[in-house]
Amino acid sequence: MPHPRRAHPLLPLTAALGLVAGTALSGAAGAAASTTPSPDPAPGAVADLLPPPEDGRTRVQIGAFNDFHGRLEAPESTDDGEPVGGAAQLAGALDALRAQEEGTVVVSVGDNIGASTFPSFVQQDAPTIAALNAMGVALSAVGNHEFDAGYDDLVERVGVEGRPGPGGEPPLAAFPYLGANVELADGGPAVPEYAVREVSGVSVGFIGVVTAATPSLVAPDGIAGLRFTDPAEAANRVADALSDGDPANGEADVLVLLAHEGSAGTDCAQVATEGDFGRMLQALSPQVDAVLSGHTHQLYDCEVPVPGRELPRPVLSAEAYGVALDRLVLDVDDATGEVVAQAHEVLPVQGFAPDPEVQAIVDAAVEVSQEVGARPVGRITADVTRAFSGAEDDRGTPSPLGYLVADAQLALTSGAGAQIAFMNPGGLRDDLLFAGGEEEDGVVTYAEAAAVQPFANSVVTMTLTGAQVRQVLEEQWQPEGSSRPFLALGVSRGFAFTYDPQAPVGQRVVSVTLDGAELDPAATYRVTVNSFLAAGGDNFSTLAEGTDRVELGQTDLEVLTTYLGLPENQPLTPDTAPRSSVAAAPAPTTPAPAPSPTTPAPVVPAPSPSPSATAKAPVRGASPVRAGGTSRSAGTQRTALPRTGADAWPALAAGGALVVVGGGLLVASRRRPGTR
Repeated sequence: MPHPRRAHPLLPLTAALGLVAGTALSGAAGAAASTTPSPDPAPGAVADLLPPPEDGRTRVQIGAFNDFHGRLEAPESTDDGEPVGGAAQLAGALDALRAQEEGTVVVSVGDNIGASTFPSFVQQDAPTIAALNAMGVALSAVGNHEFDAGYDDLVERVGVEGRPGPGGEPPLAAFPYLGANVELADGGPAVPEYAVREVSGVSVGFIGVVTAATPSLVAPDGIAGLRFTDPAEAANRVADALSDGDPANGEADVLVLLAHEGSAGTDCAQVATEGDFGRMLQALSPQVDAVLSGHTHQLYDCEVPVPGRELPRPVLSAEAYGVALDRLVLDVDDATGEVVAQAHEVLPVQGFAPDPEVQAIVDAAVEVSQEVGARPVGRITADVTRAFSGAEDDRGTPSPLGYLVADAQLALTSGAGAQIAFMNPGGLRDDLLFAGGEEEDGVVTYAEAAAVQPFANSVVTMTLTGAQVRQVLEEQWQPEGSSRPFLALGVSRGFAFTYDPQAPVGQRVVSVTLDGAELDPAATYRVTVNSFLAAGGDNFSTLAEGTDRVELGQTDLEVLTTYLGLPENQPLTPDTAPRSSVAAAPAPTTPAPAPSPTTPAPVVPAPSPSPSATAKAPVRGASPVRAGGTSRSAGTQRTALPRTGADAWPALAAGGALVVVGGGLLVASRRRPGTR
């Protein structure tokens, strides 16, 4: 039976925060938390973080990772070519934790699937979930990417409770997904809120929450009827129930919050106070003993003092893609159920022996993906890239790749009357490079195309008025509080617009033309977008108002691969000419005063980068928020390995036929059994 937990008053953090970072050890001996810096562990080593527990104390160890995103193969390597991460090595690291401490439980902080690499995505992430089952994941917070294919897919196919779905079919996941702040329309829980696991006789309660921004990160129609509430309020409600001494509503000795929400930075003072994550930590009940976080793909290892607690609260995040592992060691008093000593670190997943069972799952998935992904789908004459700002993809600048995808969707929906197509920059997850890979230079394979568009959205053509089209362009300037201030839509050939970035909100678009003629606000136009945008995703709410909707019956990936394979595109040359520009200022009637040298120039979306400017930009992997900002040990430089992602069958590459009917392009594709 779990011990009743001592009730703590719910107090805010004090303004003067004493924060510590790095591998930390602390004990409840009436003294303030202290840290003992330790050298970086040798690759593959699991060191003892605490001395053996005293009599009357029980040790619990928690291993956790976040934002795995289907990285079955190692996503990075050292300068010496040693793999960093990968499902088999991650499983090997977890095996090492269990060998070091019998009382070990393994958990995930969400985004296990979605935005995955090709070997996982081509089979709808089934190999990734099989690998997580094999590595003994006990439970997971639900991440925003778990909703990529919609709530029904999560509940009925993936599974949220580790038991058969409504039709009696077994779910893929043998573990529960937790989300205390995910509610149905009637206020009931949409997924389990918590789970309690007995670890060496200690009851450990895990509470899951997901970022409240989820509705703006996934297709709205896939989560229709769900509500994503304040994470701290939901966590506190469940923590109180698990700590009130009433076995009827669940009880736990130790409470750990799995928060698929995280800090934008790695400095512990910033982690504890800034942004949505900092506000969540400040509002969190003292009943919560530790926070394991994710979503932002950062690496931090902090302790945050909490009024009402003798020990500071550990707050950790293990970067992303399985390249690191949270390790939390807790000694629990057998009489009171309180944590009396703790230590923690973020452990690099490097140098561990791969787990053979998980390696077999990875090898089988790679074999399938190599067969499918090697098929050529078209040719290009030069790199077709996203926009970049330094090493990061820049979603606030139009790109040749965005134009290409919009052109493809326009061409293949002309039979539905399409005149305009838009593409959201966040849906572009990789670049098409002229050189590289095992194929001949200029050849685009299915795997490479799938890396660009891994989400397998359907393609929707709708009717909008000219005024609504203009409003869609205005919505590129995102609402206050959004993760990015501006999202530059890729627009199709023949469509152009000018804008004034200094104009008031809602009045920044100056002119909009189609084939050189100004759009008539009262006239109607046929517009094609992917299903994510069609449902109002990325805050493009006007697109959800479109009428007379027709779905092509193909995914955006199928559309792209078909377009790349058209005879007239052999080879395809990227269009780098800008399709939007800053409106020319009217000529002044009186001489304008000279600008002040201290006045900063206005920041506006930049024109499309030229091929020469983007050709050397590094290819980045998929990430929900950002891919950079990681902390790495001195002397260890990681080199990104090729990575891709997909789930549809390219019509022409698979022997499909291209048919012209009434001026529209229809595709009759031969599909491989078992594929969509």
